[in-house]
Amino acid sequence: MTHLLRRLGTLLAGSGLVAGLVLGLGVPTPASAAPGAPRAAASRFVTRVGTALQLDGKPFRFSGPNMYWTGLDENVGGIDPSAKPTVDYPSFFRIRDGLVTAKAMGSTVVRAHTVGISTGSPLSLEPSLGRFNPKAFATMDYTVAEAHRLGLRLIVPLTDNYRYYHGGRFDFLTWLGLSTANDGALFYTDPDARAAYQQYVRTLLTHVNIYTGVRYDQDPTIMAWELGNELNGMTADWVQDNATFVKRLAPHQLVAAGRQSGVDPAVLASSAVDISDSHYYPPNAATISADAARVTAAGKVYLAGEYGSPSASTDLLDQVAADRHVSGALFWSLFPHADHYGYVQHDDGFTLHYPGDTTAMRAEVDAIAEFAHQLSGSPTPRVFGDPPLITAISKNAGVNTVSWRGTAGADGYRVQRSVLDGGWKTVSGSTPVTDDDTPWIDVHSVAVRSSYRVQALDRNGSVVATSTARTVTARQRVSVDPLADWYLTSAHSSSLQRVPTAHGVLVAPQAGRSGQLSYHVPGLTSAVIDFAGAHRPRPVIALEQAGTSRWHQVYSQVRSVGSGRWRLTLTGLRGVDGLRISWPASGASFAVTSVAWTDVTEVPTAAPGSFAVTAPAPGQTGVSTLAGLQWSSAGQAAFYTLTASTHSDLSDPLVSVDGLRATAYRPSTPWPADTTLYVGVTAHNGVGTTAATGSPITFHTRPATPGVLVDDFDSYADDAAVAAAYPANSGGDPITASLGPAGEDVGHSLVLSYGSGSNGYAGVIHTLPAAQHWSGTSGLRMWVKPGFAGQQLNVQFVASGSYWEKSVTLSDTTARVITIPFSAFAPPPWADPNAKLDLSSVTQLSLYPSESGSSDTIAIDSISATP
Repeated sequence: MTHLLRRLGTLLAGSGLVAGLVLGLGVPTPASAAPGAPRAAASRFVTRVGTALQLDGKPFRFSGPNMYWTGLDENVGGIDPSAKPTVDYPSFFRIRDGLVTAKAMGSTVVRAHTVGISTGSPLSLEPSLGRFNPKAFATMDYTVAEAHRLGLRLIVPLTDNYRYYHGGRFDFLTWLGLSTANDGALFYTDPDARAAYQQYVRTLLTHVNIYTGVRYDQDPTIMAWELGNELNGMTADWVQDNATFVKRLAPHQLVAAGRQSGVDPAVLASSAVDISDSHYYPPNAATISADAARVTAAGKVYLAGEYGSPSASTDLLDQVAADRHVSGALFWSLFPHADHYGYVQHDDGFTLHYPGDTTAMRAEVDAIAEFAHQLSGSPTPRVFGDPPLITAISKNAGVNTVSWRGTAGADGYRVQRSVLDGGWKTVSGSTPVTDDDTPWIDVHSVAVRSSYRVQALDRNGSVVATSTARTVTARQRVSVDPLADWYLTSAHSSSLQRVPTAHGVLVAPQAGRSGQLSYHVPGLTSAVIDFAGAHRPRPVIALEQAGTSRWHQVYSQVRSVGSGRWRLTLTGLRGVDGLRISWPASGASFAVTSVAWTDVTEVPTAAPGSFAVTAPAPGQTGVSTLAGLQWSSAGQAAFYTLTASTHSDLSDPLVSVDGLRATAYRPSTPWPADTTLYVGVTAHNGVGTTAATGSPITFHTRPATPGVLVDDFDSYADDAAVAAAYPANSGGDPITASLGPAGEDVGHSLVLSYGSGSNGYAGVIHTLPAAQHWSGTSGLRMWVKPGFAGQQLNVQFVASGSYWEKSVTLSDTTARVITIPFSAFAPPPWADPNAKLDLSSVTQLSLYPSESGSSDTIAIDSISATP
């Protein structure tokens, strides 16, 4: 990438496109300040004075996120958020968006694992012993450069205790043919393992950042190097030797170390360690205070390097902020907007998006932002990222559907439409829509030429940025490729590389090489290609003739649209199935910055076809109060509306929703018990509407369950739905949740199938759709059918932020109902032993059917908190 950076830096110098140019290197800085973002470059080192940190002679206390994914990410999918995630380098947009989001939350420090931990896979910095992959530095360098621009500091772990996708200490043992027994204890005692680790550390710390020209070990942006993430087995000798090694390489930066929980005596004993790092799941103010006092009494700086974001509350964080022994606390973990629409998703139960997907998450975000203010003494900055970018306006059975890439720091969005070039009208309603609402259906679409734009709003409802408008006709759709990834392209040359700028990315081939970028678009009608270059670009543009594989070169004027910016427009295309942009090997002094196109799509000629509600069955009785609604698909339907009421005319509805794209709906609160309900479902498209056969249908719910019904497993459509609701604990052995025959009453049970593995336990974690109030109940009741005699079942729940568990042994395989008194539950060994049981807010239930490495199944049904 260095050749491309230098080439484009030379080409664009003076053009105004790339903000700032390191002239001595010919390397462009990654980006100018994002809209609304102050220039707050981190140019001075954070220092340690005794048990506290200082910056410019003033106390430095901090809040921030863990963003482990910025160098190498396990969550890279396609443009469809439901696509199975894969391991790959994150896009420059994701990195920038995540860091700007952290800044918008008042963060001043980010813990970034894969800026430092990158071993053992083909994409890693060190794929195999002694072999280094310079391509891996691109995202690592960009993270450091963007953090520098935003005034953020980084804590960078150097290896990991576990066998995660990004690598860790076991890689060194495997490479050297050393035993991994005793939890890899040889990593801390074998001299060859220590030498291999230090070789990796030296390579990383002495690397020169391609965007800043500064060596890592000389960059104040990197506040501290952490010897590793949660290294539970460190010896005093290993800590001292490696902390001293890092200090020699990076004398102006700090050294941190810590283990999974508690305080490591080896860390406190080392004269070369500055910061002791402890982790909390869940966090508890008393435990944090005790650990902080122990660390500072030993003369070290104390850091809560991880705490689970679902536990973030004003009550907890006010106490932590008031403890002057605490220098900082970092939540787990922050994820950014995805490259095309929505957010990057992760399933560990601790994912946080800004400003919050749910009411509970919004409260967490607010508590963390206030915590940051208390620690730093500065107000939360008004910071926003890139303007919203409309990435597609698709035709869904004749109805316009708008997708956009979100804006870091925005609190919501307003979608506006202009019909036949008239004035702009807000069509998304009075309540701001969110990134979780994309793709957004315009339920009042009109079959004429319409333009759309998206406005990002702050918490006061004021507009902070507006997208470029995009236009479609009655039979057209539009797509925009921001070039963050290759998912929209049909083919591209391996020579093409990206350089990040303030306006997105520059895509061009390496110096002296040709390149092509192709799109397969049947029915292509127009295209707009944006370029960057100091001189007028001369691309080779070709179109693919429909129904053939023949390409024909076309000629169109490239016009200037600003300093260093150029645009080529193709209109009135017919009989075209593809677009290709080519760079000749010589004289290719330009880059592509965006590609947008329109194409013709089919639209319906009649209203949606007939369909019927399938569950609950019309007239069914004894229906679960947690039951979802399902219906068959109506042909050519764009979306559905649903109304549920206790009245036959559907007046005074309990539920009234529109824009439903799925053929299922699950209420956020239970249906009233022992009640007849009336449900009407209507299918819509661009031509008309069709009501479900027999609409409204009726069903009658079961009598109320004594106490609080937690789950009866009768509301899940299939195995995939229950597996999504009960994901496996990522640190345990293999386990799968599926639906089985009813255990009690009617419907289904939950079947857990698990296998043996090295961790010795398997379990699923269920986050309740809404917090439940179990106060006034005395125990947890459930139907169980063991898979074998003597099977153990560990039941765990989170109440008011504290963990509680009880393990029961099932003597034989007879199906039975068991009740576990709440008085029998106790905090797990790793949790706060002094926690008080408060059942007023229960948020999570976990089931662990194995603690001995066995393989089998267990069936569970009708879980309730019972009087």
